[in-house]
Amino acid sequence: MDPGKEILCSSATMQTVQAADTNEVDKLIFREVDNDRKVVLQLEKKLFDYINQDVFRENNGIQHLEYDRELSVFKDRLHELQISFPPSYPYSEDSSQGKKYMNTRCPAWCDRILMSYSAKDLILKPENDEKAVVYDNIGPNVCMGDHKPVFLSFRIAAGAGKPIANKHKCCVVQ
Repeated sequence: MDPGKEILCSSATMQTVQAADTNEVDKLIFREVDNDRKVVLQLEKKLFDYINQDVFRENNGIQHLEYDRELSVFKDRLHELQISFPPSYPYSEDSSQGKKYMNTRCPAWCDRILMSYSAKDLILKPENDEKAVVYDNIGPNVCMGDHKPVFLSFRIAAGAGKPIANKHKCCVVQ
């Protein structure tokens, strides 16, 4: 059983609809077991129609981050600060609905800021004020297209990361 199904459609049954010409699954429909078999989720090509989009905004959708595995192949080389904002895609492009997701894709964190571990160490040095580090999205209530841009704001000490000048002096004797 897909764990994502357990969260979004825990009390639903799945119905498959096949294309008439190919017999391939064309659509998945999840219906509640009771409540007049109301449709909870409908999936098809370029359609993710979920009954309650608020689950992606509640607690900034953090409960769904465990299903975000795209960056796992880079975990030994790149770092991301803890996400504390709702999925950044796909937002409605209707200017009057800045907080609403479109029904074209499952909401996800498509906009990210990744850094090397040495950059992370510079940003999170003990002498830096950790509260001065902010990783968030821009315009949470405003329509900005189908993506909400993200930003990383931080302070580092002047000269941080520069090698100490003349640290390894070498003399050549002739």
